[in-house]
Amino acid sequence: MHGYELITELEARSSGRWRPSPGSVYPALGRMEEDGLVTAEERDEKKVFSLTARGRTVREALDVDGADPTPDHWREPGDAHGALRALPAEIAGQARQLRRFGSDDQVDRAAALLEDVKRQLYALLADGPRRDDHEDEAGT
Repeated sequence: MHGYELITELEARSSGRWRPSPGSVYPALGRMEEDGLVTAEERDEKKVFSLTARGRTVREALDVDGADPTPDHWREPGDAHGALRALPAEIAGQARQLRRFGSDDQVDRAAALLEDVKRQLYALLADGPRRDDHEDEAGT
């Protein structure tokens, strides 16, 4: 994969909870290349990285009894708080696509929709927590 593919793969595997920046991914890939864990080659004007035999050995060492080393909280859908981490990243991706490829009408409708969502979120915050939310937290 090239660096951008790795970034999007990490974002997908974390259900949008983590999207590393190019400023952290590319230096890490450079260090991995220096350590002999990956090789890099130019393909279609992009630098594509592949695991070396040593890199595969290190990767396999992370597996415990062949188990997926991906943390459970990244594989499981989680609670509503997790959705509030993942949904904005997904929405941002769709907004980027609309900005790049959408018609003027689509962009205008999307902007109006997001403005409405923003107003509704502010209204939720202004309402404050429900009484039964506090009771549940207090265990009553």
